[in-house]
Amino acid sequence: MRNLITTLRLALCSLPLLVGCGQQQFPGEQPVFPIEGVVTVDGKPVENIQIALHPAGDLNAEKPFYPQGFTDAEGNVKVSTYADGDGAPAGDYRVTFVLKEYNLLSRSFTGPNRLSAQYADSAKTPITLSVGPDQSNDLGKLDFESN
Repeated sequence: MRNLITTLRLALCSLPLLVGCGQQQFPGEQPVFPIEGVVTVDGKPVENIQIALHPAGDLNAEKPFYPQGFTDAEGNVKVSTYADGDGAPAGDYRVTFVLKEYNLLSRSFTGPNRLSAQYADSAKTPITLSVGPDQSNDLGKLDFESN
C-alpha cells in the first residue's frame, strides 16, 4: 500500500513537467495563420521554390520572426514561422521567390536563380500578401516564367 501511495505521488508530481513538454514556445511568439496558394513555373508545379515573407513595415527587433518555406511537388505553398507549416503572424508582407538547384553533396541550394531577379528582392517584388484573421491569407495561383 505504501508503494502504491509513493507511486501515485510521484506520478502527480511529474504531471506538471509533462504538460510543459508540448510545443516549444518562442519569446514573443505571435498567433500565426496558414498561408495558401499554388506556385508554378512555365505552367508546371515545381518543388522547392523558396518563399520568404518580408514585413512591409519595420521588423520588431524585440519579437523578430522570419516566415519562409518551400513549395511541395504540386506547387502548394507551405510557409513556416515557428513550426513546420504553421503559417505567418498577422501583417502586411512583400513576398519573394527563389528557385535554385538543390545540390545533394553540399545539401544546399546552389547556382543561378531560375526566376526573374525582381522576385528575389524584397524591395522590388510586386507580390504582396496581407495575413490575419480577417484576411484570405491566400497567394492564389502564381505562374512565373523561367529564366
